[in-house]
Amino acid sequence: MASGSGGVDGSGAGSGGWDSEASRQIWEQIRAYTSAEINRMMRTVLQQQQQQSAIPRPIQHQVVVPRDHIAAYQRLFEDYFSEQSRFGDNFFRRRFRMHRDLFMLIVNALERRYKYFRFRRDASGRPRHTPIQKCTAAIRQLAYGGETDMFDEYLYIGETTARECLQYFCQAVIQIFGETYLRKPTPQDCWELMDMHVMVHEFPGMLDNIDCMHWEWKNCPIAWKGHYTTGFKGKNQKIFLEACCQESEEILAKIDDVEIYMPFKA
Repeated sequence: MASGSGGVDGSGAGSGGWDSEASRQIWEQIRAYTSAEINRMMRTVLQQQQQQSAIPRPIQHQVVVPRDHIAAYQRLFEDYFSEQSRFGDNFFRRRFRMHRDLFMLIVNALERRYKYFRFRRDASGRPRHTPIQKCTAAIRQLAYGGETDMFDEYLYIGETTARECLQYFCQAVIQIFGETYLRKPTPQDCWELMDMHVMVHEFPGMLDNIDCMHWEWKNCPIAWKGHYTTGFKGKNQKIFLEACCQESEEILAKIDDVEIYMPFKA
């Protein structure tokens, strides 16, 4: 009986040893196969990357628009700033929203104080924009409220440069003329204005406006009703009428931003 049981135990131990050896060999084969497949896939990916890098890619160059800044300045100067300009003072006042003398005063002040508004050359020696061109680009954007590159065809100023001109122009005007013109009137200024109106127009106690009123327009065309609708109460559309005296002894009547000059005698 003992020998029989011992035989059974021996056969069982041998069977267990065989199973563990077989399992070990199977796992070694699986690991070897997995490692070989991973290495093969990595070599395939590296080869594909090398082949792609060997193919030349198209090089994207920056588009450079040839602009003749001197020719643009010469055309601008002949149109508005020469002695016999192509467009007279009326066109200049309407398109620049100021007189030529005032515009040149601003240009000269900016040119003296800031390097950006001075005439310079780029790294390749080509001439850049003149102070008049830069200030014109800024003024036209403020006057018309259009896109930054809307005057590129005339002034030969790109979008980025025109945006920089507008930004530096506004900052420079505030820094140079802010203390003089962009401030509230002092009591001394008010007294001087009232004394001036007393001496010139014989209107005591007046700063600027004589009268201002809202006049109802009963027969206003339907297409214009949106333009003449205000926040004041009333059934009909209104026209804003404002009259003021100027130092030139003229009455300036404004009807919805339309200026009408009439002679005035005290």
